Amino acid sequence: LRSHLRVTVSRILPYNILIVPFSYFFIRNKGKKPTKIQNLLLTQYFWWASLSGRFSSAQESKVALDLTKMDNILREKQPSYRGEEVNLEIDKLKWYWFSTGDAFCKSILCLLSYFEPKAFDTNSVVTLDNSWLKIANSKNYHHFFPKSYLEKQGYESWQANSLMNITFVDDYLNKNIVRAKAPSKYLAEFKKNNLDFDKTMSSHLINPDSYGVWENDYDKFINKRAQKMLKEFHKRLNPAI
Repeated sequence: LRSHLRVTVSRILPYNILIVPFSYFFIRNKGKKPTKIQNLLLTQYFWWASLSGRFSSAQESKVALDLTKMDNILREKQPSYRGEEVNLEIDKLKWYWFSTGDAFCKSILCLLSYFEPKAFDTNSVVTLDNSWLKIANSKNYHHFFPKSYLEKQGYESWQANSLMNITFVDDYLNKNIVRAKAPSKYLAEFKKNNLDFDKTMSSHLINPDSYGVWENDYDKFINKRAQKMLKEFHKRLNPAI
């Protein structure tokens, strides 16, 4: 979970019980590293279970069933998800309310964590800490288009708090530099000094030049970022084996 899927902190794990089937796999695999195919299948299982709301109820019975999926993965055989496919649509992503207690939100955060988000100003790796991820206004969370800025532009709170508007940052940047500035304004300051600015933004699944950032086009930004995330999830849920 930490090394391959890069879920670096437990706070963003969609369901704690996910540890059980993964533990089962490694015990049955006698501690050996997964093969390439096993890695692809384990990744597929993780995202299927996370995005489908698999463990929102009847956790014990469902995890028992999923051990058979792990048996298939051990044999490098793709488990069947027939009738339980994840059908993600862009409209669900675009305006999904951000909440740190929501498993679907945590799934998105896991995807963001995978790309090892970098600090906007220095391109250093953002340190994620469980104590900084407890609630929606905790230190590591940043609304890329600040909520106070959006409110001045006439957006409602449900729009400003879109899950697609969330990025990981460090506390100093969030509270002392960005504040309520428009993205075009605060990013222009960072771009001057960050020689790896494009790589930095890519680590947040953001392309300022094509996502409407320099124009402060929030609707375009939400739509483009949702498209990017949908593409990344599709690759993980439908691996080429």
